[in-house]
Amino acid sequence: MSSSLVFAKMPAIAAYKLALKQGDAALEKMAERKDVKAEVDYFNKNIQSVKSVDDLFKDRRMIQFVLDAVDLGKETGKMGLLKKVLTQKADDPDALMNKLIDKRFKTAASLLKLGENGLGTIQRESTKADLAELYVKNKYDAGLASQNSAVPLALYFKENASSVKNTYEILGDQRMRHVVTTALGLPLQLANQSVEAQAAAIEKRLKLSDLKDGKFVDKLAQRFLMASDDGRSSTGSNKYVLNLFA
Repeated sequence: MSSSLVFAKMPAIAAYKLALKQGDAALEKMAERKDVKAEVDYFNKNIQSVKSVDDLFKDRRMIQFVLDAVDLGKETGKMGLLKKVLTQKADDPDALMNKLIDKRFKTAASLLKLGENGLGTIQRESTKADLAELYVKNKYDAGLASQNSAVPLALYFKENASSVKNTYEILGDQRMRHVVTTALGLPLQLANQSVEAQAAAIEKRLKLSDLKDGKFVDKLAQRFLMASDDGRSSTGSNKYVLNLFA
C-alpha cells in the first residue's frame, strides 16, 4: 500500500473533521513519504559531523530542515535575522527574540539553544527526534493548508487553546490570534490598536476559562472555519501575520 498522502481541495469544516478523524495515522503516513524521509535522514546522518553553528547555517539543506521543523521555514529570506535571533540566549532580556511580538523565534531558540550550548543541544538524540517529529507535523500541516489554508490554524488552536494563561499569549501567537479574532468577528484593523486595546477587545467577547472546555474550543474553531469559507477571513493571503516588533 502506498504511504503517500493526497490532499484534495475541500471545504474547511469537512477538511478539519477529516483531519481529526485521521489523527496520528495521517502523521505516520507523512513520516513515511519519500521526500520527508530523505530530509529527516539527511539531517540525522550529517548533524553530528557539523563543527560549528556557522557551518550549520552554511549547509542550506540542513538549516532548511531545522527551520522547517521549528516553523520558520518561510523566513529564509531573512537568514541574517534568523541567525542573529537563534544564536542569542533565550533568557537574555536584551535578546532580539524577546523584543519580537512573534513568539516563534523564542520558541525555536529555546529548543535549539544555539546561543547557550552551540551545537551541544541540537546534536542530542532527543533533540534530533523532536526536530524530526516537528518536521513531519509541519509538512502535514502544509498539506492540510493546500486543502484549505484555515484548517491547520484551527487544528493548532484546538491543540493549544487549553494552555493559554492570559490574553497576551493569544496576541503573541500569530496563529492563535488570527483564529480567535476571526472567530469573534474582530476586524484585521484591530492590529493597529495598542496591545492593551486588543486584549480588552478579546476579553470583552471571550472568557479565558472557556478555553479549558474542549467542546467550547471545538465550536470556536469551527466558527473560525465557517468565517474562512465565507470569505470573512484572510487566511489565504496570510494577512493575519503580525508585525514582528511589539
